This record gives sequence, structure tokens and C-alpha cells, in this order.
Amino acid sequence: MMFWHADWLQRAKAAHSSPATRQSQALEAVICNADRALQRGPFSVTQKTGFPPDRDIHDYYSLAPYWWPDPDKENGLPYTRRDGQTNPERYGDGVDGWRRHEMVQDVTSLTLAGYFTEDPRYLDHAARQIRVWFLNPETAMNPNMNYSQYIPGRSSGRSYGIIDSRAFIRIIDAARLLHQSGALNDDDLASLKNWFGRFAAWLAESEHGRQEQKAENNHGTFYDLQLASFHWFSGDEDLAAEVIAAFTGKRVLMQIGQDGRMPRELARTRPFHYTLFNLQAMMNMALIADRLGMELLTIDREAGDRIHSAITFVSGGGHDWPLDRTHPDYMPLYELLRLHETMTGMDDFGASIPKSETAFDASVIHLLLPPRNQR
Repeated sequence: MMFWHADWLQRAKAAHSSPATRQSQALEAVICNADRALQRGPFSVTQKTGFPPDRDIHDYYSLAPYWWPDPDKENGLPYTRRDGQTNPERYGDGVDGWRRHEMVQDVTSLTLAGYFTEDPRYLDHAARQIRVWFLNPETAMNPNMNYSQYIPGRSSGRSYGIIDSRAFIRIIDAARLLHQSGALNDDDLASLKNWFGRFAAWLAESEHGRQEQKAENNHGTFYDLQLASFHWFSGDEDLAAEVIAAFTGKRVLMQIGQDGRMPRELARTRPFHYTLFNLQAMMNMALIADRLGMELLTIDREAGDRIHSAITFVSGGGHDWPLDRTHPDYMPLYELLRLHETMTGMDDFGASIPKSETAFDASVIHLLLPPRNQR
């Protein structure tokens, strides 16, 4: 697997057998989500109701989150931007954004619940969902994002919409685990690899993909993470390695100052969210780099030092962050601190982790990383 380490999962599975551990509490939350997932789905892009009839219903279709009807226009067109304020139309039945989100959440919860409990109901439903979204000819999504994050009155789709497909990265490890369990067969896995290979080609060759590749903020970081991940999963490790080799100079050093600040993310209306968001992509790239023997956090000192500086900045109160460390916005920070500690063996943030730790007992990170005393 790529991001879920088999040995970490095994140690977490052993730990959860003891009562009142964080692994047990996290598993309870995952099982709750998995039980809910059993009662719904599977989801498909062909279920949307608002796609123009002259287009292929198998194409993914989503609304740009921060664009709203113009109140000064009778028909609301063209839409106008309100950065940081999400238009609830994005979650309507006419588009695929919420289905994509729920599909990925369900596959993740079902797969982890199945692995830890060995209940085949969870594993089989997760596999069914993957087949419906990606593989079955009648319901599968086409491997492109041509119509992602469209803006009424302005565009039918945008390069920025490629950020939506970052969620598909989580499908990769779930599919590996489902294949190992037998819920997905060899043909399923081969077909899924083929789908991601075609999607990687679209990312590299399409006009939207070429534009997103030029982005100098979290969009560019997530573009590289997707491209490397999908190349790796589809069997082209050389192309994945090329993306990773350019990542330090192209993304890390260009976006993180020596003081740990990310100016482009700090300029947003939600600077804490977007700083953590970009760091999540960088840390996940470090995980796939480890898989290919190209460690970003330890061997590549330039990348490791800048990412370390960014985590120090965001965890040290160096900006106008929320004051309450039990605030939900801190869960991604806690998860980043735990992941950094596990990957590097460094205790630099040991004092910061306990401040958030007890607030997030149900975080899935407790199932994906070994307990802190087993690093």
C-alpha cells in the first residue's frame, strides 16, 4: 500500500483489543460511519439530475464552492466570488461533488471497519461502491475532470476543479486492502489500475491539467500528489519518481519561506485551514516518496527543514489561529504532528501533541499510525 502502512495497521489492530484505548475509540467511530454506509449507496456520477443533456452523464460535474448568484441580476448570472463562503448549491442533487465526498468517506470507513473487525459485510459493500463509481460500464465515472467546479455564467469547468479528485487518492489503499481480503478480485484491481492510469494521462495532457500544474499554491501541491500517486498505482513508478524529484524545488521551497510561512495560503480568508491543507498534501507526498526510497523528510534535508518550519509555525501560535485547541480545525494539525513524529522519529512537537490529543480520540489517525509508544 501507499499511504496506509501494513505494519502500522497491524500494530493499531493489536492495540485496539485493549479497552479504553484511543484505537478502540477511533474504531467505534469508524464502525458507526460504516454502519451508516451499509444503509446507503452505492453512489455514481450517473445519479445526478442537473447535467446538460448534450453531455456525457458519466463525466464528473461539480460547482465551484465560493461562487454565488449575483444578487443584483434577475437570473443571478454570472455568479460572483465570495472567498471562504461555500455556496450550498454545491451539495445539491444536480451535481456530483457531495456524492464523490460521501463515496470516498464510505469506502474508507467500510474498508477500515472490515479490516479491524473482519466483518465481510463492510468489505463487500466497500468493494461494491468502488465497482459502481469506477468500473461498471453503466455507472462508472469517465477518467477526467472536464466539468469540475463550473461557474454558472462564466465557465463549464475549470482547472481549479482538479482539486476535487484529490479524494480519489484515498481509494488506492482501500482498494489494495480490499484486494488482499478477497472483496476485490484480480480483474477488479487491474481495471482500477487502468482507470487511474488513464486519469493520470488526462492530468498530464489536458488543458485543465496543464493549467493546474502551473498553480503556485495548494492546487499545485495537490496536483503533484495526485499525479505521482496515480502513476504509482497504475504501475508507472518512473513517472511518479519524476514528479517527486521535482517536488522540493517546485513546491516546497517555492511555497514555504524559511520562517515556515506560506504567503499564498496566509493571504486567504481561511489562512489556518489552507496552511494545514497544503501541509497535508506535502506530508502525503513524503509518504509516497518513502515508498520509492526518496525520503523527503529525512534524506532531502531542504524539503524536510522547510516542512518542519511550516509545522512549527502553524503549531506555535505564530499567527492569528483559533485559540481553543479543542476546536475541530485543530484535528488536521494534530494528525500532521502525529504523522511527522511517526515518520521522522523526532519529538520536536511532543509538547504540542498532548494539547490536542485528548480532544480527538475518535480521529482515524489512531487506526492508521502505530500507538505513540510503538514508533
